[in-house]
Amino acid sequence: KAVVSTQSTGTRGTNTNLDLRPKEIVVKNCENAEELQEHFSKFGPCTVLPSAVGGVIIGFDRRRDAEMAYVKGRMVEEQELEIEWNSPDEVQNASPNQVPVEPIR
Repeated sequence: KAVVSTQSTGTRGTNTNLDLRPKEIVVKNCENAEELQEHFSKFGPCTVLPSAVGGVIIGFDRRRDAEMAYVKGRMVEEQELEIEWNSPDEVQNASPNQVPVEPIR
């Protein structure tokens, strides 16, 4: 679980969690991008990209949508999909000091 917690003790005191868990799943045994796009878009807006190590990466805007797809999206017609989380080592093993953060403008 890659969740980074930060605490600030200003006048209001805040406690913030930065969720670094992946929002992408990898389908190992189906490479029909059009069929997968149609199937997984039921769970939320998503993008479909080929994986460099085989299979197809399905990226969601929200972690909750990805979780629903992971749990409930395993069957397409009569085929059971092999689904894994897409967890790049950089995110999975990152410490709070190593996480790249884009500045808010």
